[in-house]
Amino acid sequence: MPLRILNKKQVVELLPMDKAIALMRSAFGDLSAGRVVMPHRGRIDVEQGNMLLKPAAIEGDGLYVKLACTFNANPQRGLPSVQGLMMVFDIETGRPLAVMDAAELTAIRTGAGGGLAVDLLARADSRSVALIGAGVQSRTQLLAAIEVRPIERVYLFDPNTAAAEKLASDLSASHPGIGVERVGTSDEGVAQADIVLTATNSPVPTFSGSAVRPGTHINAIGAYTPDKREVDEPTVRMAYVAVDSYESARTEAGDLVIPGVQPDAELGEIVNGDKPGRTGDAQVTLFKSVGVAAQDAAAAGYVYRQAEQNHIGLTVDLDDA
Repeated sequence: MPLRILNKKQVVELLPMDKAIALMRSAFGDLSAGRVVMPHRGRIDVEQGNMLLKPAAIEGDGLYVKLACTFNANPQRGLPSVQGLMMVFDIETGRPLAVMDAAELTAIRTGAGGGLAVDLLARADSRSVALIGAGVQSRTQLLAAIEVRPIERVYLFDPNTAAAEKLASDLSASHPGIGVERVGTSDEGVAQADIVLTATNSPVPTFSGSAVRPGTHINAIGAYTPDKREVDEPTVRMAYVAVDSYESARTEAGDLVIPGVQPDAELGEIVNGDKPGRTGDAQVTLFKSVGVAAQDAAAAGYVYRQAEQNHIGLTVDLDDA
C-alpha cells in the first residue's frame, strides 16, 4: 500500500496562489451548499501552545485530517510558530494515500481564502493595503490580495522591527512596482488604505474603528478563540460581516463573540449567489476567518492529485514487512 509523502517545498510548488484562490472558491461554495462534512475541530492546549485536529470529507472527493500545532514562542527557537501534518485518505476504502507538510499548506490556503474575500468584497478600484503583522500569514494574505486587485501601495505595521524590515525588503524585491511604507502605528496605515489585512496573535484589537475609511474592506484572520480579537466593536458593528462558517464563527471568532455581533453571510453563500457581497462603494466590509477544514481538504486534494500525476514526492509501502 503506497503512501506518498510531500515536503514543504513540494507543497509550495504544487499550490500556486492563483490556483489556491480558485480552490477556495469551490471549497467555501461546497461548504455553504452542504457538500462538506466538517465536524467541529478538536483542540488540545498545553502550556507552550496548542494542537488542532481538523477532519473533513468532501462529497465525491476524499477524507482529510489536519494536525496543526501553534507554538508562538517557536520563532525565538528558530522554528516556525505553526507546524503540522496533513493526511489524505481514499473516500471509498479509507486507505491512507498521502501525508504532507501542513504549515505551508495552511499558510497558502489561509492567504487564498483572504484573497477570495478581497475579490468578493473589496471595491474594484482598491489600490492600497494596510498590512498589520509581518509574519507568514501576513505575507500570504498580501500575495493573495495582489492576485485579485492592482495593489500599488502597502502600509506595513508590526512592533517587531526586524520582522517588519525583512518583510518590507522581501516585498520590495519580489514586487518592485509596489511601494512599501513602514508606518509608526496601525491606525496610520488603516487611515490611508482601501484594504486592511490583519494577521497577528494579538489578543486585543489591532487598530481603531475610528481610523477606518468608508468603503474599506478588512480581512481579520489571526484570532481563532472566543476570548481574543483583532477587530474592535465599532469596526464590527459598522461592517457587513462575512465569515467562513456560521458554526465556527459562533464558537471561535472572538471578534464577533465578544461584542455579540451576528455575521451577515458565509463567504460560500456569496460565492453561490445566495447572499450579496458589497452593495455600495461607501460600505465597510469585513471577512472574519478562523480557518475551516474544508479549506485544508480542497487544497490537500489538489496537491495530492498533482503529485500523483507528476510523480512528485517520496512513496513508502506501508505493507512492506
